Amino acid sequence: MKKFFAAVLILLFAVCAFAAGKKNIIFVVADGGGPAVTGFLMQYAKYAGRSPYADKTSNLEKLFAVGKTGIVLNSPKDFLVTDSAAAGTHLAKGTLTYPEYLGLSADGENADSLLKKAKKTGMAAGLVTDAFLSDATPSAYTAAVESRKDYDLITPALLSGSVDVLLGGGLNYFVSKQDLNNPVYSAIFKRIPFAGELTPKSTDAVFEKLLTSGYPLAFDKTSLQSARGSKLLGLFGAEDIQYTINPAPYAPDLLDMTQKAVNILSKNENGFFLMVEAGALDSVLHENDQGAALAELLELDKVLGYLKDFADKTPDTLIIVTADHDTGGFGFSYRKLSDEELAQKQAEGYKTFGGKDYISTEVLDIIAKQTKRQKEMKKEFLSRPQEEQTPQAVQAYLKENMAYELPLEVIETAGSFEKSLKEVNKRLGIVWSTKTHTASPIFVTFYGASVSVPNIMHNTQINKIAEDFLYDGK
Repeated sequence: MKKFFAAVLILLFAVCAFAAGKKNIIFVVADGGGPAVTGFLMQYAKYAGRSPYADKTSNLEKLFAVGKTGIVLNSPKDFLVTDSAAAGTHLAKGTLTYPEYLGLSADGENADSLLKKAKKTGMAAGLVTDAFLSDATPSAYTAAVESRKDYDLITPALLSGSVDVLLGGGLNYFVSKQDLNNPVYSAIFKRIPFAGELTPKSTDAVFEKLLTSGYPLAFDKTSLQSARGSKLLGLFGAEDIQYTINPAPYAPDLLDMTQKAVNILSKNENGFFLMVEAGALDSVLHENDQGAALAELLELDKVLGYLKDFADKTPDTLIIVTADHDTGGFGFSYRKLSDEELAQKQAEGYKTFGGKDYISTEVLDIIAKQTKRQKEMKKEFLSRPQEEQTPQAVQAYLKENMAYELPLEVIETAGSFEKSLKEVNKRLGIVWSTKTHTASPIFVTFYGASVSVPNIMHNTQINKIAEDFLYDGK
């Protein structure tokens, strides 16, 4: 009898020890989300008259307030400014590399990514992005190539079996022209709501590998939500998934995909690793579009709220929130007003000081009312017959889509729709330093499980902190 109770105690101890060792790592990358963009979201939540936050605090700020937060340098080897491939490799593998290298160190080393290390411990793994899956940030966890554009090697690596859940855009990179014209596949393409938008980028038989990979496939929001099982591959756009500011009705958003991934991966008894990328944010920052960027930031913040709740209810869950780099060099800037502008603003009761506009918080609500990407606005308006592109038409269109009524005399002086749009952005106090990346330091915060975090670090160290958490006690 004593031996029996001893065996039971040993068994119970083993079960408890195993349960205590279950860990989750959720890595959130706000692509292009430098410090000014981070501040933009916090300022909108806190100061906008129509802020959707009852407590005036974004979920991002809540994570930063409680988590362990540091300043991050992200320079690649021998350079100051990084690209997403080098930054993605730093985060995924913790090895310093050159720009354009993906999954390889500067010395050509192909180390295991954090995702693959997690898989070797028995954890489930997932990659979620609203960009395309073969893009640099998600692919850094599975590929190892000297060029981030070598899609014929990058895309098959996603199907290597190391990832349980793959959700994003980019069906173009899994399809060749031959596949698109193959009658054997016609029934499959009929299931895809965006099939008419496909412009195949693959020259290999990747589509066949996709169909025989063993993954259940989803191509729209309905099939995503109805999917069952421990594996799933969802492709919801030819390239990136549609943008938050003007989404396609069939496409899931970043929150939909994140919730589904967590639902599937959390069933694994050994825990899971999940990387979630807000990739559409980077695209609209490259376009210098503050209204579209705010829409992407708010979508990301919903994801952070969901993940925060999950971590609060799930012991030993580590959430890491960071950016790979800053894109666009966004900011608000005060400007000196002309005598006419000053008189007009004073007549409207708008606060000015010293003849300068320090940018009222009212601007935040105006930005939030933008209805579509500015790139789409230009294309749409300029497609009108020339005789219909009058100053009055420009004024009405900008008021409808930018919630800003630009004076007719300003439009007439500007002389074009594009210059009038720039004038609106200037009057909103918006400045951009570039359409590419900057070398600005970025932020990181670690929320949930306790880890040791330096105040200042290189982004390769983020990987090492996560790895220490992964292996601690295993």
